[in-house]
Amino acid sequence: MSSEYNYYSIILKSCSEQGNLGSRLEKTLLRGRMAIKMALDNIPSIIIYKGNVDNIVSVFNAFAAEYAAITILPDGVPPALPIAKKYRDFVNIDPKIQTLLDRVPENLWLGEAIHRIIPASFLDETGALIITSHAVYFIDNPAGNTECRWLIIPYSQIHADVEIDEQHSYLSIHYQDKLGQQNDSFTLPPASLTAARQAIEQAKEAKRYTIKLKAFCPGCDYTSETQLTHASDEAQCPSCGQLLKHTILS
Repeated sequence: MSSEYNYYSIILKSCSEQGNLGSRLEKTLLRGRMAIKMALDNIPSIIIYKGNVDNIVSVFNAFAAEYAAITILPDGVPPALPIAKKYRDFVNIDPKIQTLLDRVPENLWLGEAIHRIIPASFLDETGALIITSHAVYFIDNPAGNTECRWLIIPYSQIHADVEIDEQHSYLSIHYQDKLGQQNDSFTLPPASLTAARQAIEQAKEAKRYTIKLKAFCPGCDYTSETQLTHASDEAQCPSCGQLLKHTILS
């Protein structure tokens, strides 16, 4: 259910072109270059804490242009929870996957619900496919690395049906990122293929990841809602001419 607040916070989960994003943020955030670089070097990180609607709208296009994965939280940032507390069936998954996910920064899950965790392989690396309310994650920890790494495919970037190949046990996701059209195939246990596809499609249909800007007039009944990526900068009510007020629906 959508809710309306006065202040919002943005959590950055991933961005392939951090230098480009940093340059864009320098033009819109009232922060120095070093502060922005430190935030980008510590992803997942808080980029805006309790910003007003104007702050969020002005910086949102920078994230969209760089295909960054973010979540927008109403008001401040709640305490980050370990994945074991966010996923009710955590104790029933493979112990190796539990150990892997225990190493993941808890900030990565801020603002998201976790629907499914499935053992998976991608590009010859073994890890876990995480299906959340906002995105599909693949997380692994290659030999010799001290930290986990993650690939995030936001639902907003998926523009085709998820496909499964039962013969090869593949789940394929077609999406758009900074480099263009991508097609990533993950190897899953055969018994998990259909359930994974259904979980992704259900999460997309729920649209919890969709962020809208609502404009409303305090002087009449006029309201409008548009996705934040297509939001206009209308300032006056087209019906009565009064100044519009704005909130974010997320």
